[in-house]
Amino acid sequence: MAVMNKMREKMTVIFAGLAGAFLLMIIFEWGAQGDFFKTSRKPDEIGKVNGMSITNKDYDAMYQELRQQKLQETKKTTLTDAEENDIREKAWDQTVIQKILDQKMDEYGIVVTDQEIRDVLFYNPPEFLKRNFTDSLGRFDEASYFQALKDPHNDTIVAKLSKTMRDELKKQKLSGLLQSVVRVTRSEMWDRYDNSTSKATIQFVKLKPKGYKEYVSKVSDDEVKKYYDEHLYLYKREEGRKIKFVVFREMPTAKDSAMIMDRVEVLKKKWAALPVEARDSVVSDLARDYTELPYEPPIMQPPAIVNGLPNDSEILNAKVGDVVTTFSQGQIKVMRILGVQDTGATFYHAKEILIGFGNPQNKDSAKALAEKVLAEVKSVPDFSAAARKYSQSPSARNGGDLGWLGPKVYLPEIESVAMKAPVGSITGPIETSTGYSIIQVKGRTQRHLLIATIPITVHSSSTTQRVVQQSAAIFRERAAKDGFDQAALALGLHVSADVPPLTKKSQPMFGYTPWVNYIFELSAGDITQPVRIASAKLYVVGQVIEVTPEGTKPLDTVLREQVKTAVAKRKAIEALAGKAKELRAMLNPGDDLNKLTAADSSVKILQTAIGPAESVSELQTEYAVNNAAFAMKPGEISQPIEGINGYYIVKLLSVTPADKKQFQSQSTKEFQSLSQEKQQRFIGQWIQELKEKATVVDYRSHRM
Repeated sequence: MAVMNKMREKMTVIFAGLAGAFLLMIIFEWGAQGDFFKTSRKPDEIGKVNGMSITNKDYDAMYQELRQQKLQETKKTTLTDAEENDIREKAWDQTVIQKILDQKMDEYGIVVTDQEIRDVLFYNPPEFLKRNFTDSLGRFDEASYFQALKDPHNDTIVAKLSKTMRDELKKQKLSGLLQSVVRVTRSEMWDRYDNSTSKATIQFVKLKPKGYKEYVSKVSDDEVKKYYDEHLYLYKREEGRKIKFVVFREMPTAKDSAMIMDRVEVLKKKWAALPVEARDSVVSDLARDYTELPYEPPIMQPPAIVNGLPNDSEILNAKVGDVVTTFSQGQIKVMRILGVQDTGATFYHAKEILIGFGNPQNKDSAKALAEKVLAEVKSVPDFSAAARKYSQSPSARNGGDLGWLGPKVYLPEIESVAMKAPVGSITGPIETSTGYSIIQVKGRTQRHLLIATIPITVHSSSTTQRVVQQSAAIFRERAAKDGFDQAALALGLHVSADVPPLTKKSQPMFGYTPWVNYIFELSAGDITQPVRIASAKLYVVGQVIEVTPEGTKPLDTVLREQVKTAVAKRKAIEALAGKAKELRAMLNPGDDLNKLTAADSSVKILQTAIGPAESVSELQTEYAVNNAAFAMKPGEISQPIEGINGYYIVKLLSVTPADKKQFQSQSTKEFQSLSQEKQQRFIGQWIQELKEKATVVDYRSHRM
C-alpha cells in the first residue's frame, strides 16, 4: 500500500509526461491561429479546435508538465516571466496538436481494446511502473506488482492508469500507421550516402564584381518588370495587419512600494536575527515567505558588481552579519555580509563629466569649457546635475556615475587619478584620447565581500492592477465612441502608430502570440478589447488601421528600387563574362591555374574540397560549381561558369567517390537513419498541414 500511495502522489506528473511523450517524439513547436470574441463558450473553455473544446484542464495539464521539465532542465525553483510566457505558448501549441490528433484517431477508427490494456499492465508494464516494485539489486517483484493491481483499494489508480495506457497505445498506433506510409528505396539510400561522402578537390578562380551601383542607372523599366515577373516567388507577401495601440502599464504606486518596503524591513530583521553560519536551507525557507524568487547562496564578490546601493558607506563599512539592500531594474536585493576579505586589489567608485574635443583643432575650446565646468561644480557642488547638462559620456544620463570599477577596466588616465585622489575630491580637467574629463571620487576599497542575496521583485498590487484594467476599459469605450486618436488625446495617452506591419509569422508583439492572433481576427477599423499581457505587466488596446491580403508584393517605389538593384547586380556579373573568357583562353589542357596570376596579378587562385551539394566558405552557395566539378574528369579545366555571385573557372584536381563496399557495410545504419528522418519529416508536414486547415479558436486573453 505504501508503494501505491507513493504512486498516487506522482500520478499527475506521470500522466502529463505520458500525454506529452508522443508530441515531443514527433515535433515540438508550431504556431496556433486564434479567435477571441466570436462564439459563446463554456465556462471552463479556453479555445476550440475544429469545434472540439480545449478546457483549462487540458491546457493546464500540458503547461504544468512543460513547466516541470523546464525547472528540471534549468535546476531552478522559479522561472522568469519570459520563460513562463514561452512555456504557455508551447503548452497551447501542443494542446492544439493533441486535439487534432485525437480527431484524426477517431476518423481513422483507431481503438484500443480492454484486452490490450490488460496485456500491457500485466505482461508488459512500462518502466515507470516497474521501478516502484524493483529492489536495490534491480529485481522486479512481479508478485507484489500483480497484488497491487488486483487490490480493490487501488481500483481508482488502476482506472487512471488504464485510461492513460489507452491514450498512449492509440498514439503509438497512429504513429505506426503514419510511419508505415513512408518508404525508403535503395536508390535514395545511395544518393544520400554518395552526397555525404563523395568529395571533389578543385582549384578555382572567382571573378566577383567590386560593385554594381554604376549599373543601377543603366537598368530600364522594362528590365525591372521582366525580372519582377520572372521572380515573383521572391516577392511573396504574407497576410498583414497595420495597427496602432495604447498601453497601460502596471507600474507599482507609492503605496505598493511602501508595502513592499515594509515587508523588506521585516525580512531584514528576521535574517539579521539568524546566526551568520545559518544553513542555506534555513535562509531559503525564510526567503520563500517573502519572495517568489530563489535565494542566491553566498558568493565572494567585489563592490564593483554590487549595483544599486543607495550609498557607498553602507557596503564599504558593513560588518559580517550586517544586512543591506539595493534597488536596481525593478528589483530589491536584500543582502547579508557573511565574510570580508582584503585582496590587495583596489576598486574605486567615480563620477565623470566628459567634454569631448572631436578633433585636435577643438582641444583649446574643449579645455576652456572643461575648466569652466570644473569651477562650476566646485562652487555649486551638484556634480550629477552638471554631468547631465555638460557631459558627452553615456554615463551622463546617470549623473555621470561610472559605478565601481576594478583595475585596468577604464581609461588609465582616469584610473591613475581615481586610485590616488582623496575620496570626495573633484579633479580635472584630465586629458584622454576622447576629450577632457572631470572626476569625482566617491569611494575606494580593497575589500571583497562574501554576500548572500534574497531578491524581491517590486510588483504592483491587485488594487493597482484593477485600476489599470479599468483605465484600459474606459479608454476602449471612449475610443469606440469618439475615435481612437481623439480618445487618446482627451485622456493624455500616447498612441504608438509607427510599428511595422504584423504577420502571423513575425515576432509576437510583447512576446505574446494570442495578442497577434486576436489582431488577425479583426477587420480594418476594429478596436480590440483590453488584453492583459502578464509577462510584460501591461494592458493593451489596439486598432487595426489596414489589412493587407496575402499575395505578391506590388511593384511599388520601394520594391522597384530593390528589383533594380538585383538587375544591376546581374549586369555587373554579366560584365565579367568577357574577362572570364580571356582568362580561360590563356589556359591549355593540363595547365595549372596559377599560370593566370602571371598575366593578371589581381587574380587569386583558391583551392577547396566540396561535396555534390555542399556549401563551403570559399564558394558560399554556388551549386553551378558543384555540378560542374562532378561532371568533369581529373585534370580538366571548365569553361567560364556563371554563378549567383560571379564567374568561375574551375580545375578538377581529384575526386574521392563514395565507397560502395563501405556503403554495403553501413546500409542498415543508413536505412534506419534515412527512415527516421523521412518519417519525422512526413509526420511533421502532416501535422502542419492539419493545423493550417484547422479552425482554431483562442480565448486565452480572458484568463490572463
